Amino acid sequence: MLRIASARSGEFESMFESEEMPIWDDFTHRRRFLEARLVRVDGGSEVREGIQDYILHIVAADHAAHEEHDGDARFNAFLARAQRLQPIGPLVWYGRTIFERRA
Repeated sequence: MLRIASARSGEFESMFESEEMPIWDDFTHRRRFLEARLVRVDGGSEVREGIQDYILHIVAADHAAHEEHDGDARFNAFLARAQRLQPIGPLVWYGRTIFERRA
């Protein structure tokens, strides 16, 4: 969960599109990421005034793929700028899918 200052959410989304999406293109093309999505939160139990939350959901090929992304120089350059837009630190979880359905 990324927590961006609401007043800067447009800036964040533009930056994400221009800087992180090319990385996702690279990682999905090489099958390091099997799925990658950024979801703008519209509501929920943890919504705070002045904060726009985003759900970042990545299905990586393996943990090494996740580590590869986190060590990527392009990502780290983006992250340094994106962190300045986050008045609250992100919430991060890792896990394995137990149950799933798709239409």
